[in-house]
Amino acid sequence: MTSNNIYKKSNIKEPLGVSADFVVHASIGQDLKGYYGRGPCKIDACCLCYVVRGRFKATINLRDYDIVANDLVILLPGGFLQVKEASDDALISFEGYSSDFLKKINFWKIIAPIMQYVIKSPVFSLDDQMGSFYRESFSIMSKAANFGSNFMSPSIALSALIVAVDMLSCAIKHDMVKGTTIKNSSRDQTIVGEFMQLALENYRNEHKISFYAREASLTLSHFCNVISKTTGMTAQQIIMNFIIMDAKNQLKDSDVPVQEIARILGFKSPTTFNRYFKTYTGITPQEYRNSIDSK
Repeated sequence: MTSNNIYKKSNIKEPLGVSADFVVHASIGQDLKGYYGRGPCKIDACCLCYVVRGRFKATINLRDYDIVANDLVILLPGGFLQVKEASDDALISFEGYSSDFLKKINFWKIIAPIMQYVIKSPVFSLDDQMGSFYRESFSIMSKAANFGSNFMSPSIALSALIVAVDMLSCAIKHDMVKGTTIKNSSRDQTIVGEFMQLALENYRNEHKISFYAREASLTLSHFCNVISKTTGMTAQQIIMNFIIMDAKNQLKDSDVPVQEIARILGFKSPTTFNRYFKTYTGITPQEYRNSIDSK
């Protein structure tokens, strides 16, 4: 990791996390909807967003959320985001960590203590005391970024991520976050974390859950039970989410033919892909592309 790849960026004009190890935004408002409003966008980073004021309506990995002041949003790398509405006064502070950076720091081990909660819902409603902590910590990191790469070293970026995750984990344990009542063993959390990492890396080529169970050295029934119990979703639903969101992202942001998208996503024929996409969305891939183009 080199320090000259750590920097501050004042507005969002490209996919998050593709240009630097660590990105800090002190205040983002309507710009979010400008880039992320047309359809699902794949996030090539881990992003932590604190809502300073206002309200957003967003779809994260196929689920709709109302996001308000004092909420903390955690977007995992490989996930998908669409911002559908933003109030006139909406404002967030945000930290982003690139996929390349995350590979170097054993990210999935760092995030493991809160992984089950992030999967259940990436939006955390903080109490006033914890919200104040994130508001001030994001502000401090933004000010530190103003000093340039001599101050914004990889170790500082790593420390900021660890503090943010550990504080949220402690806040959950001490009931400072609303709606986080899941209790599972650390082993279950590890299994889910490893599955998420494998799924993000392999969902285009491996659609069958048996592959992931084998990689986890578990029987299929035990593996499926752990994933369902811990996340509230089946393993197949999680894989399906990634496939559909990836397909939507490609259909929206490229002119790649549907048959080529089908191949990229691991389908043996365009017909199979069309049937799969329509089963989960109600329309064909081409109909989805046409609906985006007409807006």
